[in-house]
Amino acid sequence: MNLRQVDAFRAIILHGSMTAAAQELRTSQPSISRLMAELEADIGFTLFERKAGRIRPTQEGLAFYREVERSYIGLETLSYAARDIRTFGTGRLRIAAIPVMALGFMPRCIRRFKERFPDVSVSLQMGGDGTVTRWMSSSSCDIGFIANMIDSPLVDHRSLYMLPGVCALPPGHRLTGCRRITPEDLEGEAFISLSLADGARTRIDRIFQDAGVQRRLALETPFSAGVCALVEQGLGIGIVNPIAAEDHRRSAVTFRPFEPEVMFHGHAIFPSHYRADPLVDGFLAVVREELAG
Repeated sequence: MNLRQVDAFRAIILHGSMTAAAQELRTSQPSISRLMAELEADIGFTLFERKAGRIRPTQEGLAFYREVERSYIGLETLSYAARDIRTFGTGRLRIAAIPVMALGFMPRCIRRFKERFPDVSVSLQMGGDGTVTRWMSSSSCDIGFIANMIDSPLVDHRSLYMLPGVCALPPGHRLTGCRRITPEDLEGEAFISLSLADGARTRIDRIFQDAGVQRRLALETPFSAGVCALVEQGLGIGIVNPIAAEDHRRSAVTFRPFEPEVMFHGHAIFPSHYRADPLVDGFLAVVREELAG
């Protein structure tokens, strides 16, 4: 089976006859007939019924056509991708990010980016640090954003931010009148922790241990966005990434600076074979602009 045979078969289906297919492909009707005989011999079943000088696709022929059409849709997609590559580099930007960045921050960055590259196709995937790192390792995405670095020879990274966390207080809490929150203020309070796999959790716990303050560890969730949602329900207090706090400014949660500072880290990661790409570099520039406020 070869591409000329498949092209001829598709043309017959689309134009209704071998004569019309020959005209479309700028060849002769006998040539089309020969290609169909060769194709049927190659695949082992009959594609057309021939009755009263007309041809109709068999059930097998129709099933085969559906598979052919899927292949052609794939070829059209490749054609569009090639066009975009000529114009915009890759023409497509695949982003992966942890929830604290993917839920609100990344959409704002994508809006800015699309203003500069309106015709570029953008996809955004969300996952934890490990998932985003695996996507980068397999080159499933072009750029990823994580909080905790995971050693992998298949991934390169750049430091993106180091920001002090903020204390998230539920609606009507007695501490909402304070200008800043200290460990001593949270003695005996129900506390919503990040998961143990998060480096920020270790830093937070150490601060309370050093201060000799006992919290009631009520709940645990892997993401700052989850902490904010639980705080809003009045289930406890948490210390969160300020990027998540920005996404919840319109909620009933009150955010206050926490002292001593607990730093939250962010990194941009790339497949290790990364080469300069105007879209990736352009998006990273937008991310840095958004972080700078």
